[in-house]
Amino acid sequence: MTRKIQTFTGIITNPMNIHNFALSIPGFEDYSITVQSTSFPSDSLRQTRLYVAGEEIRYPTVAQNSGTWQFVVPETDDGTISSILDGIRSEIWNQLTGGLTVDPTQWRDIGVIARDLNSNESFEVILHGAWLAGRGDVQLNQATPETNWQWQYQFIYQWLENKNLRGL
Repeated sequence: MTRKIQTFTGIITNPMNIHNFALSIPGFEDYSITVQSTSFPSDSLRQTRLYVAGEEIRYPTVAQNSGTWQFVVPETDDGTISSILDGIRSEIWNQLTGGLTVDPTQWRDIGVIARDLNSNESFEVILHGAWLAGRGDVQLNQATPETNWQWQYQFIYQWLENKNLRGL
């Protein structure tokens, strides 16, 4: 077991922690540091199957991703967070008239950046062509006055780009 531990510590001296991340959301730059939690989006290659002489052969095809990305952010006491994010959403949808403006020039590129323990940026995923779909329900409860208000917002994106920021 000692050799395994030595090998592991030789490769990974300090495993990267999930708490140190940064976001780049155009129109929400000043407040993106307040985002409490999110996910690092995944992608994988699709596959197709061909049969040759009765044997199944799997071939890679185009990449596939979920197309949705969510984050949780606490609200300020004066409602600043919802005001900003609702303003971003109102660029494509007018809630009063029901008017929808489908204009890809208004879509955003969002960056989710992983940082090491010294806050050096290590790698990033860029969500291209993202637009704000909306927010989830907030459960209200008078029995727990110490619980903070938290929004769960959702963006829809077209494709993602993986970037290594260390140049390894």
